[in-house]
Amino acid sequence: MWLAAVVSIGALVAASPGLPAAAPAPPVEARTPAVRPADPAAATRALETRLNAVRGLTARFTQRLESVALPSAQVEEGIVYVQRPGRMRWEYQVPPGKLAVADGERSWLYLPEDRQVLVVPIPDGRHDQGVGLLLRDRLDLLSEFAPEWGPSRSPGGPSSLLLRPRARQPAFDHLAVELDATDFPVRLTVLDSLGGSVTYRFSDLRFIDRLDEGLFRFVPPAGLVVQELEP
Repeated sequence: MWLAAVVSIGALVAASPGLPAAAPAPPVEARTPAVRPADPAAATRALETRLNAVRGLTARFTQRLESVALPSAQVEEGIVYVQRPGRMRWEYQVPPGKLAVADGERSWLYLPEDRQVLVVPIPDGRHDQGVGLLLRDRLDLLSEFAPEWGPSRSPGGPSSLLLRPRARQPAFDHLAVELDATDFPVRLTVLDSLGGSVTYRFSDLRFIDRLDEGLFRFVPPAGLVVQELEP
């Protein structure tokens, strides 16, 4: 569950260099439409179409990790930059200083408090999950997931779209997705078979076709331990 792990250990800097000179589009508000397609397959296809239309984006995120191994939920937040295919940058503000970068070939996780960098090859498309789906160039969700509607998190609230992998995945059991009025996922939860979960909430979304390539480069600071991991 590397990508989930990458973005669950982080901390970021408020300002990040390298945004394009052109002014980005206004943020998209996370609104849930009053009516959803009755067929979860139709909702899944709408989600797929929306994601395939996105080439780049920035957003604020909040990430909540819950596990039986933790005494309480771990909540982190920051700014994410995505350039499809294959590139992401997660700058964490809480706690500060940690950074996760996917450069198209490898994912880097910088842990300044531990003076350590973890690096792993990006898995092939069939083995990523959760936010890792955004790394792909094209998605075909119905070929990989069996969709169904899940319960709403609050009375009268929006229902979650549950995506269960058609082929068994050791890293996760299923995904729960909440969509905004444009069918973009503004809340995504990756759930494992032991009851653990990582939930990402996105806000202040800005869709930008091209971000500065420098955002997706990472050179480990001198003097740190660099540990290579298996995907």
